[in-house]
Amino acid sequence: MTDRPRSAPMPAALRQGRPPRHPALAVRCPHCSATPDMRCTTRAGRARVQRLDPCPARLAAHAIATAVCTTCQVTPGTPCHDDGIQRPDSSPVHNRRYEEAQETAA
Repeated sequence: MTDRPRSAPMPAALRQGRPPRHPALAVRCPHCSATPDMRCTTRAGRARVQRLDPCPARLAAHAIATAVCTTCQVTPGTPCHDDGIQRPDSSPVHNRRYEEAQETAA
């Protein structure tokens, strides 16, 4: 048996197999109040089961903060609209803006 300390660092070969971090984790979640770089939580305060999937509200906040919407032509930081009318909370961002946010993060 070896005398390695229990807090030995993880070997680089194992560390490379981790899935990439979702780019939406860079913003605070407006739904569950998770801070940047923290996973989204459920109402009970537990980490979401879908480890790599942030809350839909966090995905929308990330898209609004980082991407230009090619549908309604708004700049980053401005919410999407439909002919000047604010979009409903159920779909606050156009689908094309989500795609743009993914492309800019990659």
